[in-house]
Amino acid sequence: MNQINQNSFRNCAFIIASALLFFMSANMQAQIAIGGGLGYNEKVSGAGVTAKAQFNITNEIAISPGFTYFFGTAVYGFNQNMIAVDVNGHYFFDIMDDKLKIYPLVGLNFSSYKTGYSNYYFQTSEVSNSTFGANIGAGAQYKFTEKLSVYLEPKYVASEFGQVIVNAGILYQL
Repeated sequence: MNQINQNSFRNCAFIIASALLFFMSANMQAQIAIGGGLGYNEKVSGAGVTAKAQFNITNEIAISPGFTYFFGTAVYGFNQNMIAVDVNGHYFFDIMDDKLKIYPLVGLNFSSYKTGYSNYYFQTSEVSNSTFGANIGAGAQYKFTEKLSVYLEPKYVASEFGQVIVNAGILYQL
């Protein structure tokens, strides 16, 4: 990553960390869940791994930061991968006696991609770029036990890299 991209990433990480500290200190009774899962990004045509947290401010409202690394694909010497950092807000609607919840998803996104190309003569080139964007989507959570639930979140990231991302995984209630 070049210097500008590193500074953008550091600024984004600082904003996310500050927001998390604010929400955690504002409501110490907040329920916290952590977990992870798998994702798919149509822009890089590849799967990824996700780490996610969820801070329930009230029974209906949650803030959910997440980090996803998309592996991308390698075709004809061309490889592309992406990192996505998100902070999303959820508003839960109970569907089945507190077992199934659906929610709209809105938030902020920081994406950084790297594209590389190499050919048979061992010539390589690399391009990387970063951008901020907005997330809009929906999600569903199904609670198996008091501590364990699964989630599914399709979303669109409106940015210079406009992309569709689908994440699914497991959350553990602390």
